[in-house]
Amino acid sequence: MSSFVRYAVCTMAALGLAIEPSQAQSEPVIHVAPVIVADTPLAADAAGASQISLPAFTPQALRSLSNLADGVANLNLSSSGAGSYGGLISLRGLANTPYFSDPSVAVYFDDLPLGSSFTYPVDLFGFGSVTVTRGPQPALAGRASEAGLIQFSSKLPADVASGALHAGIGNYAARNAAIEASSAAGGQVDATVSASVSDREGYITNTQLNRTVDDQQVTSFAARVRVRPTANSAIAVQLLANLHRDGSQPLVPLGGPLFSVARGREGSTDSDFFGEAVTYSCDTPAGSLRATTSHTAWNLDPYDNRLVLPPTLDSRLRQTQSAWNEEVHFAAQEHAATPWHLGLWLSRTDTGGDANRAIPGLFPIEISNFSMISRVGAVFGDITFRPLSGWRVTAAVRAEETRRTFDRGQAIPKPARYTEAQTSDALLPKLTAVYSLSSNTEASFAVGAGAKPGGWSAYTDNPALARFSPEKVTSFEAGVDTLAAAKTVKLAARVFDYEIRDLQIERSFNATDYLVVNAPRARSFGGELEATWRPIATLTLTATLGVTQTTLREFTDPFTAQSYAGRRAPYSPDYDAHVALVYRRPSGVFAAVDATAIGRTFYDESENAAFAAPAHVTENAQLGYEARRWRVDAYVANLEDTQYVALIVPGVGHEVPGAPRTYGVEATLRW
Repeated sequence: MSSFVRYAVCTMAALGLAIEPSQAQSEPVIHVAPVIVADTPLAADAAGASQISLPAFTPQALRSLSNLADGVANLNLSSSGAGSYGGLISLRGLANTPYFSDPSVAVYFDDLPLGSSFTYPVDLFGFGSVTVTRGPQPALAGRASEAGLIQFSSKLPADVASGALHAGIGNYAARNAAIEASSAAGGQVDATVSASVSDREGYITNTQLNRTVDDQQVTSFAARVRVRPTANSAIAVQLLANLHRDGSQPLVPLGGPLFSVARGREGSTDSDFFGEAVTYSCDTPAGSLRATTSHTAWNLDPYDNRLVLPPTLDSRLRQTQSAWNEEVHFAAQEHAATPWHLGLWLSRTDTGGDANRAIPGLFPIEISNFSMISRVGAVFGDITFRPLSGWRVTAAVRAEETRRTFDRGQAIPKPARYTEAQTSDALLPKLTAVYSLSSNTEASFAVGAGAKPGGWSAYTDNPALARFSPEKVTSFEAGVDTLAAAKTVKLAARVFDYEIRDLQIERSFNATDYLVVNAPRARSFGGELEATWRPIATLTLTATLGVTQTTLREFTDPFTAQSYAGRRAPYSPDYDAHVALVYRRPSGVFAAVDATAIGRTFYDESENAAFAAPAHVTENAQLGYEARRWRVDAYVANLEDTQYVALIVPGVGHEVPGAPRTYGVEATLRW
């Protein structure tokens, strides 16, 4: 690890110092996702990007990855209730598996790339806008993904220094407090910082112990400092931390009551995430340079549950992941006649853990440990040209190599150890053509390739079953966006067709093995509509609809030899829809209401009704008053107290209930 760190730091330093900054007195190029004004919650384009602002009056309790996913067509989150561990994030039918495969959707917090999906923070504070980009992105960022990219962007400093203090209470003994502050923009140094704490009692009651199950305590911190040593260069330092001290994962037996369980012991779920990044950027006569060295560390210790099974099972897991990354971008000047961009990505990720499962009072059934080292190197780039009037064509390509080694040891049920290695190579091209039908309307067409590497399942002692192959996607996408009604309406409509090879599916295929297997062929196709209407300055209506059909074209259960060709692939709902109405004046009364509909979701490939979450609809509402220096608001989430299932774990016959009706008030003091 130390040699890699030295190499990464030296690479950044060499690239930063080898190119002498030009003496032009322009501002340095700082690459961040576009910041959308708070009064326009959603903007979308034909190529598949959705830009979402988080309105300033959004309560801390509603700033979550789950609420974000609700408002983006074909982006879905099946929450595990244990942070992101065991959760599923799908975009256009492509998802991570619960524990062992790479994510299909990459996530960045400013310049900080996150690793596996189980490290993603689920509680968000201190970020002002989010950009969701769909489809394979071979050259957009260092950490590529086959389904798309989610980019969170910090609130940028304003003209004057400012800050805010937030405090709130709610049902389930919920309490939260947060502080955010930023310096004035425009000087040699600016900074933003935010910190938050929250806790609540669990939604589920253990009737045998007469106590709540899934209590949650979350502490978050984010900071970003930018220094401009010259007029055309900058150094940015970013810190991010997220700590969970929670109760047991909110698992209840399938078919039973959603919010009660009877068992003789409760566990806990403690996880820590820390991330830091240093970015150097400058303008040169040849182009703009940005180089980022980053590190993330995630620790889950313990993940401790008692499952009500025949027989009862105690399960205690521990897992860690540490990643060092070097990401370099070199691009043409902003107004170049032919924009181009080159990039380099180097990463090393160390993941390890151990499992201890036992039948209480009798004997352990598994004691094992594993470690995996993943080294990734990639070069990528794109170029944009205009072959004909009204046309803009971008050609992108990525060459990537992933080398992995895996080691697993086991003491029970029988001593064993094995070590393996595999290399996944990928050449990922993408061609995008955009045609301007008019000054207000564009059409987009794209064909590309995406991939995520293979790996191993750590919860099987059979080497022949542990290994799984890379997943590969060929994508076909088309869309149109338009401004209408005197530019008060923004509408984007898209269709897509993904041809998938070796789709990775994970579950317990028999009584002892929990593993990932590949479906040789699958297909995901569908479309989405996203619209924003602002009839008057104080009123905004947004609406989204996503429809996805992900089908297994070829797949046979490795144990039963039963074919599931033609069945729905797991983890992705039939559809999702969202509508929101926001009324806001610069000062005075504000209000917001929204509703989200999620279609039926299968959690195994057999289309077994027992492992399918039914469709459901939830509503939220918010009302408040805002003055120059203070604000107070009240909110209700899941207004009708709809009972629904957030996640099903077929292998252990348990499910995670969705959050019941919650409500609270929050007050804000600004300076």
